[in-house]
Amino acid sequence: MKRLIIILWSLAVAALLPLRAQNTTNLPTSMYGVGELSAGDGGRLAGMGNVGIALNRMGFQNTLNPAAITRMDTTCFTFDVGASAAYARYAYLSDHSSSVMANPNRISMGFRILKRWYMMLGAAPYSSVGYLIRTEEVVEGMPDDYLSSTFKGEGGLYRCYLTNAVRLGRGAVGANIGMVLGTTTQSETQEGAVVGYESKKRAFYADLGLYYDFPSWRGMQWAVGMVFAPSLPLAHESTQTYGNSSTGEGLEKPYHEKQQYLPLHLGLGLAMVAGRWLWTVDYNYMDWSRNVSSRTSADYENQHRVNLGGNYTLNSRRPRSTEIMLGVGYGNSYISMKDRKLNYLEASAGVCIPIRYSYLSLGATWRQQMNRDRRVMQESRWSLNLNLTFGERISKSKIK
Repeated sequence: MKRLIIILWSLAVAALLPLRAQNTTNLPTSMYGVGELSAGDGGRLAGMGNVGIALNRMGFQNTLNPAAITRMDTTCFTFDVGASAAYARYAYLSDHSSSVMANPNRISMGFRILKRWYMMLGAAPYSSVGYLIRTEEVVEGMPDDYLSSTFKGEGGLYRCYLTNAVRLGRGAVGANIGMVLGTTTQSETQEGAVVGYESKKRAFYADLGLYYDFPSWRGMQWAVGMVFAPSLPLAHESTQTYGNSSTGEGLEKPYHEKQQYLPLHLGLGLAMVAGRWLWTVDYNYMDWSRNVSSRTSADYENQHRVNLGGNYTLNSRRPRSTEIMLGVGYGNSYISMKDRKLNYLEASAGVCIPIRYSYLSLGATWRQQMNRDRRVMQESRWSLNLNLTFGERISKSKIK
């Protein structure tokens, strides 16, 4: 047991170090709220459109439904590590910009404790802040003079979680407990004067999951899943600084910002396996109504997101075979700009290749902001997810 505790703590520390300074976006609207939310699981099935609420599969560490981890290999500690890279183009009125980003995006470890009891420990990004905006405005009454301003932000929040699941016949129940925490920094610079804001945020995080797979019917296997997370307060310690580049003088003081809350989350999933095909659909609802925006140009919106994914196994007779993945999704941002909603369409494709007791997965995703109003920030993004799932064998035969 002592060795197990050491392993768990080592994994937690290793997970936090690379994610502490993670920055997975350069989207200007990440300056609002808690930043841009992480797109989804990003694991073995990243090419399936970020679905997984009703998926409980061998070699798949499911972070979307805590109940759906009860088919991990009982002879192994199963590890999961991933990284992502993205290229994005932004446009607003007549201005255009682009950015390239690359970061680790998840790490986890799963294993079985008792006959029906499974556990997983890990960390992953929750949200990210990353933007650099420069503006020039004509000084009133002086048409030849311009006032330059720079707005910059970075940092983000990550989620550290401990998952427990219990298998109950054909079904399972599970729960995640953990913390959402991190630091964001934002600054505004105008003619040498700099105002900076640093906010350290933290919140207790918990969600509950259910999973059930039905007996085979006409050659098809059906499964359902559900997830629920309550809205919880996000505590913060914030500091405001004033500086002047010409004098080098500065002032620092604490400041109060409006209370923020993690959203209430409800997710439903349905999966069907027929022959070599697996099809699954997820619906996610996130209620942000407890939050009030501190900026007049932005407001919070409740989110609705639907994702559909398909998986084709090349050789169903083998216990481990190469899989081809496709996915599509549609949903809205939790931030609206001047009463204009931001809706996003996503399409993805990928491949999962077995290598002995491991899986190497590669998924590509295209994302497009669908509101074509030029007064709304436009985004087009290509991203690539690389994931490796591997096991450290602890027994020569499966535990019954």
